[in-house]
Amino acid sequence: MPIPYEQSFFEGILACLTNGVIIIDSSDLITTWNPAAVNILRLEPSMTLGKRYQDVFGTLPQLGLIGVLNTVRMQPSPGMVHTSVKGDVPDRGQVSLDLCINVLVDSRLTYLGMVLVIDDQTGS
Repeated sequence: MPIPYEQSFFEGILACLTNGVIIIDSSDLITTWNPAAVNILRLEPSMTLGKRYQDVFGTLPQLGLIGVLNTVRMQPSPGMVHTSVKGDVPDRGQVSLDLCINVLVDSRLTYLGMVLVIDDQTGS
């Protein structure tokens, strides 16, 4: 029997993950920001949800996330990209983050958004 999709079910799964998960829609608005993303980037959902990723990540210019996401989004063939960034996060200090960015498109290659998964390698 398939599990029905419900927002609370989806949020429950995201809350259990130790990796940060950020979902960005086709208008560049952040629609999902899980608790691990809060811990990693020290930005509360109230500061991120419904806002453009360029504005949110502009508060952390030392990580270069805007440039990374812009580059991945503009690639001619969408897909998954793995990269790393290092920089200073307020209230945390120096961090080392592995990123997995998946550009989402439909069957006609229309851009739907991106999923950013952040694996915090700080101290590893």
